[in-house]
Amino acid sequence: MANKKNSASRIADFLFEAGQLKNLPRTGWHTIRAPRESVAEHSFRVALLGYVLAKMAKLSDEEEALLVKACLMHDLHEARIGDLHRIAKRYGRMDEKKAEREQRKGLMFEKDMENTLDKLPANLRQYAYEADKIECAITAKEYLDAGYDTKKWIGHTKPVVKSKEGKALLAAIASGHAHGWMFEKGLRLKKKKSD
Repeated sequence: MANKKNSASRIADFLFEAGQLKNLPRTGWHTIRAPRESVAEHSFRVALLGYVLAKMAKLSDEEEALLVKACLMHDLHEARIGDLHRIAKRYGRMDEKKAEREQRKGLMFEKDMENTLDKLPANLRQYAYEADKIECAITAKEYLDAGYDTKKWIGHTKPVVKSKEGKALLAAIASGHAHGWMFEKGLRLKKKKSD
């Protein structure tokens, strides 16, 4: 029998489990009847934000890789325990760390995942936390620009963003428009000349 840690079938199981995040809705947005967003959609942009913050902060390549990896995996446990919005968390908490430990058990990269999630240096942990919160602010801004009442959601993000890079990004998000990029010079449709 093949070593379970090196088993492609164990890795496939892990990937199928991670795929559940595509079907798992983020629960906070339903309280304002906003469009559905999956945990996978959120995690993708959190990972992208980790990359952006790393570049803005001029982190080393090694720190950047660790940060992006941590951001990518930050909500994997939700495939097992679901997504709880902040009000629901007042009434009970799921054991996220236990879910993470059991999720990675038997994977050939189990130790790497443990180091990424549990032993991240404090500065990178803060950036990962900020990436998660800034992503929520971006989504809130998108919903605000679409007519949903999410301005307070953006405001609640400000106190937890401590880095100068995160603060600058958050200010740009708050003052921008979700569709502003579509109207940049060069992206506008040009009128065709008539023959």
